[in-house]
Amino acid sequence: MKTIKDVAAYSGVSLTTVSRVVNGSDKVSPKTKDKVNQAIKELGYFPNNAARSLVKKQTDSIAILLRNIHDPFFTDLIRGIEDASALLGRNVIFCSPGKDEKVRDRYIEYLTNGISDAIILYGSLFSDKAMIEHLQEVGFPFLLIENNFQMMPVNQFLIDNVTGAKDAVNYLIRHNHRRIAHVMGNPNKKVILERFSGYMETMQDNGLLIQDHYIQNTLNDSTLSLPNFREMMAHPAGERPTAIFCSNDKIAMVVINELQQSGFKVPEDVSVVGFDNLNTYGFSYRGPRITSIQQPLYQIGYDSILSIDGILQGSITTPINKFYQTALEEHETVCSCQE
Repeated sequence: MKTIKDVAAYSGVSLTTVSRVVNGSDKVSPKTKDKVNQAIKELGYFPNNAARSLVKKQTDSIAILLRNIHDPFFTDLIRGIEDASALLGRNVIFCSPGKDEKVRDRYIEYLTNGISDAIILYGSLFSDKAMIEHLQEVGFPFLLIENNFQMMPVNQFLIDNVTGAKDAVNYLIRHNHRRIAHVMGNPNKKVILERFSGYMETMQDNGLLIQDHYIQNTLNDSTLSLPNFREMMAHPAGERPTAIFCSNDKIAMVVINELQQSGFKVPEDVSVVGFDNLNTYGFSYRGPRITSIQQPLYQIGYDSILSIDGILQGSITTPINKFYQTALEEHETVCSCQE
């Protein structure tokens, strides 16, 4: 294994100079930096990150907390995080606390104790005021994604869920649908309420009647209340919905499965639009590719690392508030209403 002494001898400079180059010091001329970096490359030298951390009091690691890292929803986000981290030479630590707040708090205590330099937190699980205040009090850099934390200035990225939902419903209206139902997930989640708001506003703006049975709640994040849903679809042809907007693609999959099992064709009898534009549906779904709202998750993941790096480097000194737009992706679950 090559050492820093080998690099110094190979490039004809002192150990101090090599150390400065490895640690990113600006006290080395560009020409010397190039010479040392070339020696590092040719010798296959790998700096001792643990030793560097002791000197710099930094780990060069960024922790990412996601509720469930195995959820296909996060695939593009993770890819963006990994690509940006590789570009900047930073390590990433992925943690999945699930829904347990105690596990979440243990992770945060562990990660802020010399394990990482900053934390990126995705989702409403990380909107706890006491937790955010603690991170601010100890001066630990963090970035929230999809939290909409308004109690104090924080670094946060948000997605325009309201406009995304409006785009979905307007798309159905352009296909001559007037009786449009909405199947929504957990109403305690920020994104679900925002998408519900977008649905309601669009229906009202277009003067469309919203029957009570048009609003369907799931029992959990993606389990339909089958009696209520079947009752809605059992209404006469002129009363039951011709289209359904779902809070996310997981719900849309369950809805389409139930429609098909009940004898309805998608999209010929009922059109369906989801939200998230998942690339993977899972083995339980055998329906058509779902027309859905795409979130720029790769870009959000990529930008989150760049922003945290800027905070750590001192080039970003004011709170970040970034808003991302969505886009409708047309696939196979919508057609024009023939009624």
